[in-house]
Amino acid sequence: MTETSSPANLPQSLLRGLLGGLLGAVLGHILVTLCLHAGGELWLKGPYGPHFFGISLYIGALYGSIAYSLSRRKNPTLVGGLGAFLGIALPMAILTRVAHWGMATNSPPTLAWVWAVLIIHTVATWGVTLALGAVLCPARPVRGALLATVGSLAGYLLLNAWLWLVPSYAQGRWVPTSFIPSPVDMLTGLLIGAGIGGGIYLAARKNDVQT
Repeated sequence: MTETSSPANLPQSLLRGLLGGLLGAVLGHILVTLCLHAGGELWLKGPYGPHFFGISLYIGALYGSIAYSLSRRKNPTLVGGLGAFLGIALPMAILTRVAHWGMATNSPPTLAWVWAVLIIHTVATWGVTLALGAVLCPARPVRGALLATVGSLAGYLLLNAWLWLVPSYAQGRWVPTSFIPSPVDMLTGLLIGAGIGGGIYLAARKNDVQT
């Protein structure tokens, strides 16, 4: 790795990713809980659609923390944090306030609305993963973007495999309004952080080979 602040080897990359993901999950949960207690979800979401501010805030905290843990630099942290947050919050804020989609307040969502929400969340999440991989591996941005995405996807697959093997893990006792994050959120942060960390290390590894 060319940056002195970057992980020096694969175990360090995985560990930094794990720690960044765990801290991001905890921070995101605390921020979302504070938002809920302040009533922010109600006045930010507008009259239509699902709650979105908490989701965007949580994902922004998660990816910003992973980026900082892996790079210790400002720019990747801003890309991860603001990219994920604004990528969901801005288009959702516009849709919930100005796009009526033929619905009355509190009416069931139309198919168009469901697809719009799915597309926004998907594009924002994977878009910020690609961007984060590129800025964390500036010498090989395309390779960094692709391998960070592969690593993140691997984390999601491992999470789903674990929940399939141990379904009770997702059904444990947990109070959504407490400041203690759920086990599933923490495991998600750990696996995604480690996946991105491993992908970034593999993307930048060849830069250290002398020719």
